Amino acid sequence: MIPKKKKSNIPLGIKAVIGFFVFCTIMWIVGQGGAVVAYDAVATLALQVPRESVDPVIVEVNRGIGLADVLIEVPLLVVAIIGLSQLKFYGVVASWMALGINMYWPIVAWSKQSFYVQAGIKTEPFDAFLHTTLVFIFLFSAWASWFLYKNCNLFK
Repeated sequence: MIPKKKKSNIPLGIKAVIGFFVFCTIMWIVGQGGAVVAYDAVATLALQVPRESVDPVIVEVNRGIGLADVLIEVPLLVVAIIGLSQLKFYGVVASWMALGINMYWPIVAWSKQSFYVQAGIKTEPFDAFLHTTLVFIFLFSAWASWFLYKNCNLFK
C-alpha cells in the first residue's frame, strides 16, 4: 500500500513569499556576494554594471554594499524561509525585516543613480527591464508585508 501524501497546510500566498525569498537568496548570494569576490564575472552575468562602463569608485562602492547585503540580508532570508515553512512567528518577523530591505533597495538604487548623474559621475543608465524589476521587488515586498500581517494568526 502506498502511503498518502500529507497535505500541505501552508497557504498559497505564503508559498509565494517563500518562493520569492528562495529566488532572492540565490540572487543576493550570486549578485552581491559574487561582486565581493569576482566582480567582473558577476558583471558578465548582468548582475552588476560592467567595470568599464562606470567610474571606478562605483565598482568599489558596489562591492562594499554587496558584502553588507550578504552579511545582513541572506541570513534574514534563510531564517524567514525556515520560519515561514514551519508557520512560526519568527519567520514573519524575519520576513518583515528582509522585506523592509527589499523595499529600501529600489529607492537606494534610484537615488544613487540620480546623484551619480547629477554629479557627472560616469555611470550606466538603468534600462526599462531594471526599472520594472525594481518596481516589482518593491510592490511584491509591500504586498507580502501586508499579507503576512493580515495572516499573523496562522503563525505560532
